[in-house]
Amino acid sequence: NGDVTLSVKLSRRESEVLRLVTEGYTNVQIAEVLDISAHTVKSHVNSLFNKLGVNDRTQAAVLAARNHLV
Repeated sequence: NGDVTLSVKLSRRESEVLRLVTEGYTNVQIAEVLDISAHTVKSHVNSLFNKLGVNDRTQAAVLAARNHLV
């Protein structure tokens, strides 16, 4: 059927950030929820994009949902 399974290793924090990204939170909101700096959130988001092979938050959220990462 053409389905491909994605297997990536995410840290606990990356998983938390990805979950919040899929829920539509901004970097500033994620920083507030996780009590970390917005700069650190941006670093996590960039790492997620690289690991998932995506270019934006929407692609990351769709990929995460399709592959049960969140």
